[in-house]
Amino acid sequence: MASVSAQTAAQQPVSPRKRAIHWGNLPWPSILVLISLVMVAIFAPLISPHNPREQDILLQFARPFWRITGTAGFPPEAGYWLGTDDLGRDILSNIIYGLRISLLVGFVAVTISLVIGTPVGLIAGFRRGRTDDIIMRLVDIQLALPTILIALGVLAVWGSGLWKVILVIGIVGWANYARLVRGSVLIEREKDYVTSAQALGTAVPRTLFVHILPNVLNALLVQISVDVPRVILLEATLSFLGLGVSITTPSLGLMVARGYERLFSGVWWTSVLPGVGLMILVLSINLLGDWLRDTLDPRKLNA
Repeated sequence: MASVSAQTAAQQPVSPRKRAIHWGNLPWPSILVLISLVMVAIFAPLISPHNPREQDILLQFARPFWRITGTAGFPPEAGYWLGTDDLGRDILSNIIYGLRISLLVGFVAVTISLVIGTPVGLIAGFRRGRTDDIIMRLVDIQLALPTILIALGVLAVWGSGLWKVILVIGIVGWANYARLVRGSVLIEREKDYVTSAQALGTAVPRTLFVHILPNVLNALLVQISVDVPRVILLEATLSFLGLGVSITTPSLGLMVARGYERLFSGVWWTSVLPGVGLMILVLSINLLGDWLRDTLDPRKLNA
């Protein structure tokens, strides 16, 4: 009996989704890099060799370890492996804490956008009619205004700060999720399982969140994977312009801004190395997002 059951289970067809999301098909390089960066950000106080805010003007522009020749520069055994900036702050420690800030802004801001936009899109797509028209006109107005201009205007009046940046970016980004969910709901609401739920007298909130929302999750996952790196770059841009996090907060955008004026004066590492860290973080998330988009493509899952 056991052998018959095992043979029957082996003959059962594997669903397209399980076949696509297989261990061998995962983008392991980007996943491993992203996990490493997340772990570094989480355990920053244990990994960082120095306090990122610690200043020592006597250590100004200490060279990275590979540029030290003989006794020139600051000895790497002191722990300044990637050199220091104009105030003698450790570049490596600031990059480690900067990764923490970037990931925090990216995931928390996108979560805020998701929480606001998803219910709005569900209601617009399910109710249709005048409710849909009003909501979609608001979405059109929101999407017509560049996110960075809205953020710049609000932060210029409100002032800079980490949580202010997160709130502004999160609230501004709701329209993308509302439009995406609304389009998916318009398709799902015509299917038999929704008609059956309505015929059985299922309450509208239960129909939306229990029956329809799970079938929209694929599109939401892809959108999240696209938005997180976009938000990370937006925070870096705002910090570069001086309207992001406060100047005492370690930020990759702030580090690039502080060092770019000396980019061609031989002290390039103060700006280039934070930029490289930001590039690696964004690239790893983008590659994972591309894989999710290709894997969760309905045309491939239904093939």
